[in-house]
Amino acid sequence: MPSWEEMRMVGESCSAYEAVGENVERSCGSCEHWVNDEEMCELDIFLDQLTSLDQT
Repeated sequence: MPSWEEMRMVGESCSAYEAVGENVERSCGSCEHWVNDEEMCELDIFLDQLTSLDQT
């Protein structure tokens, strides 16, 4: 289960991010592609995005 901080960092840098509404904080939890029941991205890119953040 990803942490809130990981979801925020990935959401801020993800090129596939699509907000569920206006004026929401940018994170995976507020993205159209996030499946809450599974706590994972339906595009299956969360781990790749998170790993690329650690490559700095």
